[in-house]
Amino acid sequence: MRRNWVGWTQGVVMVLVVALVASFFFLGMAGGPIPDPPAPPQEPTVQTPPPVDPSTAQPGVPLVPVEDHEMWDLGEDLNEDRQLDVETDATEVALPEALGTDLEPYWSQTVEWEPCGNELCAEVKAPLDWEEPGSAAVEIAMRMVPSDEPVRGPLFVNPGGPGFGGQSFASSLGVDAWQGYDIVGWDPRGTGESTAVECGTTEQTDEVFELDGSPDDAAERRALEEGWAEFARQCRENSGALLDHITTIENARDLDLLRHLLGADKLNYVGVSYGTYVGAVYAELFPDRAGRLVLDSAVDITDDEEAASQSEGFELALRNYGQWCAESEKCTLGDSADEVVDAIADFLEGLDAEPIAVGERVLTQGLATTGIALFLYSDEEAYPSLTYVIDEAMQGEGSYLLEASDELNGRGENSWETVAFAFPATRCVDMADEGIDASYEWWENNRDKSPVFGTNMGVDFVCETWTAAPAPPLKLTAKGAPPILVVGTTGDSATPYEHAVSMAEQLESGVLLTFDGAGHGAVTGGNECIADAVTEYLVEGVVPEDGTTCS
Repeated sequence: MRRNWVGWTQGVVMVLVVALVASFFFLGMAGGPIPDPPAPPQEPTVQTPPPVDPSTAQPGVPLVPVEDHEMWDLGEDLNEDRQLDVETDATEVALPEALGTDLEPYWSQTVEWEPCGNELCAEVKAPLDWEEPGSAAVEIAMRMVPSDEPVRGPLFVNPGGPGFGGQSFASSLGVDAWQGYDIVGWDPRGTGESTAVECGTTEQTDEVFELDGSPDDAAERRALEEGWAEFARQCRENSGALLDHITTIENARDLDLLRHLLGADKLNYVGVSYGTYVGAVYAELFPDRAGRLVLDSAVDITDDEEAASQSEGFELALRNYGQWCAESEKCTLGDSADEVVDAIADFLEGLDAEPIAVGERVLTQGLATTGIALFLYSDEEAYPSLTYVIDEAMQGEGSYLLEASDELNGRGENSWETVAFAFPATRCVDMADEGIDASYEWWENNRDKSPVFGTNMGVDFVCETWTAAPAPPLKLTAKGAPPILVVGTTGDSATPYEHAVSMAEQLESGVLLTFDGAGHGAVTGGNECIADAVTEYLVEGVVPEDGTTCS
């Protein structure tokens, strides 16, 4: 089984892409928008959770045990090449001590909010293993953007990934993004300022990301397999038992604990990209505690091996860019969409044999393709910048395209950010695989469907040699949950629109809202029709008619 949402790029939201695009397009220009006045400073505060009646719903504990939910039948011969015998004491990641031998101490924690700028930040603990709460704990960091009139309680937000923290997403949405809600972003276990995954050194991680992902012979294939297997061992050696406990199921259970600690009876939530998977898992495990859930840019939650892959979404977005380029005076890559796409394909193929030196690093075929993908998360606003970085790279200046790749992969100026490690760590414990040989077969088939992205990004078997076993394959239907608003964009590059359609159909209470346009993340994309529908749902509880389309 290969879930399509766990493709090779991270699911960042458009607001992050626009920030990078602006750095190319507007840097050095005078003027600019007048900033909003600063919010008033916050004061420290202590929040005490309500008491828990053990005979009723218990925070983080599904009414139906996880193992009793319906599962997908994945067949046999799974995880053939995983390195499940690698053991370590994990010298880099120190797990906090458990709060007690059962769950009660976790339920009764007070939340000590401290000012962080004009917002509030706090850390709480969750059990490392929800089934064995006395083994160890993990720290969960969260940030609140307080509403001017907090009458609706917390609205939790997740920007996607997996591997991205949610604190900065909450900050980017700002005060009163949705009237009356305190906006709360948390860093899921394994990410950001929470107890985070650690893998290899900067040099070791550079080596694996620079490997030739489209091997032409046995030597390149062996180097690719051994490189990613070594990366998996580095993660185990530095992260230890944490790698076994960063599934989305455990993330959803943490989220229910946060809901309780912040005093909310129901979870109100906005999730983008991978965040839709978090929301769907939550609704499956806690349908009785689901409030108003918005799932934007949905991932694939089916077991359909023929479902559109992520690379097909980027292929569509690239052709849309090619059409724009052919018609624009600002772009000289070709006179038709086919010519533009062919020119880019030829350039990427050339990098296979001759990468471009960028200081002490190189712009490889795979890194260049990832850099192009970053701009395709957005709509036409990003096209002039994409044209510029491609032009520069074709002339031998690869630094801009490498910078774009670094932004998406999670590499900072001199080191790798947590997302580069938390992304594979989470996806690999969320999915089963059929081994290295099956991954090569899948790559060959995918190249026919997406010739540029499927070919040049290369074969993906990060998980095939991972050191942790996957979580139970839940079939997500969210039976008994209230209406769940699923939002899809017809021209979405990272999560093809078909995934939103299938998610809304598979979730028993799913309602589909469509944005007929481009970009990844319609809720944060600025379309007035989408914004009005989402606001009416979150603020007034008005559910749009299933199948509503905005353009």
